[in-house]
Amino acid sequence: MNRAFSLACALALTLWSFPGLGQGAGITGGCLPPEEPFLPVDDAALAQYADLIAEDFERYFAASSEYFACMDATRQIEFERAREVSERHRQFLERLDQLGLRAKAAVGQEP
Repeated sequence: MNRAFSLACALALTLWSFPGLGQGAGITGGCLPPEEPFLPVDDAALAQYADLIAEDFERYFAASSEYFACMDATRQIEFERAREVSERHRQFLERLDQLGLRAKAAVGQEP
């Protein structure tokens, strides 16, 4: 049972993390923020790895641009989805009115 649960959790995390594989992709758009570059405190390490650190910063800024573009696209998709859900909600309320059931679905109102 424990192994099956672990496998199920691993599968769920995989589907959640990668765009196009699971429902989680629709929620976040699969946008992952870039990892920040490591900046050593030690001056000797800084001097020794300056070129690699500089590359990491450049990689970070490029990935940040991609991340922002992904977030913008996701935002647009979610706005469209909210519009569609709002339309379905309007249709739902209209059907309730036709059936005389609107009062049953009155959320946040006293009967």
